Amino acid sequence: MHRDLMYKGKRIHPHKACVAPSFNQPTVLVEDQFDYVEMWLKRNAKSALVYWMQAENFYRATAAVTNESRPLTAYYCILNATKTLLASKKRTISQQHGVSGSVGGQKTVLCNESITTMGSGVFADLAAFFGASNLSGRTVTLKQLFYNIPFIHRAFTITYTTSENLFIPITDGHFARQTKGNEAWFCATIKDKQYQKKNIWSGQRGWEIDTSEKDFVIRRKKRFQWHSHGVQRATNLDRLRQYHFRIRRDIKYIHSAERLWYYKRNDKEADILNWPLLTLTFAAMHRLSELCRYEPDRLLKHFNTQHNWLLCEFLNLAIPNFIDQIACDITGQDIMKSGYR
Repeated sequence: MHRDLMYKGKRIHPHKACVAPSFNQPTVLVEDQFDYVEMWLKRNAKSALVYWMQAENFYRATAAVTNESRPLTAYYCILNATKTLLASKKRTISQQHGVSGSVGGQKTVLCNESITTMGSGVFADLAAFFGASNLSGRTVTLKQLFYNIPFIHRAFTITYTTSENLFIPITDGHFARQTKGNEAWFCATIKDKQYQKKNIWSGQRGWEIDTSEKDFVIRRKKRFQWHSHGVQRATNLDRLRQYHFRIRRDIKYIHSAERLWYYKRNDKEADILNWPLLTLTFAAMHRLSELCRYEPDRLLKHFNTQHNWLLCEFLNLAIPNFIDQIACDITGQDIMKSGYR
């Protein structure tokens, strides 16, 4: 038997901040994330403010340029937003970007655009912040990166029709606990019937179906301790944050006026990159910015291929999603657009 995990009379849901979420604070409703984070930085990390102001300027500039130039301003928005995060957490800011690109063939296709990660630089520091310090020396393609980014996954599977869906929509994600006992875990409901199949979830490492529920509910196999009484009660939130950090490797958020959460399948071997989402976006935009700077003719050819729509979707959605996520991790707060309930 189990019940919802409650804190201060409210159910606990997954938090948009990955590393140090403030579960004891309410959702912050803002009209402009840049304004709110600027205010937060002035109070908590003034040394990072200049990077955030640069990120905002590049963000505004990106909206005013065409797709042929957009990768350049979008990348520098992402780069400076990343520096804001690192500086706000007292991390040293590297002078190196930490990724480099190359062409793997003459044909203008995404699988011929290669990206290699370095052992140091802003990319490596971003990856390390999210617990991925083993990405050095990896070479991937732009097509692989795009396949693993949830906010363009529908466009990807429509463009590449033989690709399988990697992301499963989940609803009512929350934490539950034993009615009698201290074990707690994360669970969520699967409403889409095409994913309500035992053979899908029997292959997901670390997850299982909760057969005690009437609806189709999945849950994390690993548990954590939540104490209602005693001295260990004071460290409940610390254990929750550690557990939440691990499940955020499996559940992904898409920036929207409503909360959109997805489970990323781990039973598919081909082309799956278990990288933090922001590193995927960083590396992909860096490669496109290289093309914009050094090979604009090649970039233009990409806009005249079958993956034109996919590329445009990435350029339109990348920095709103990146800024949304990084703003939450800078502040530790769950930030939503004004008007959300």
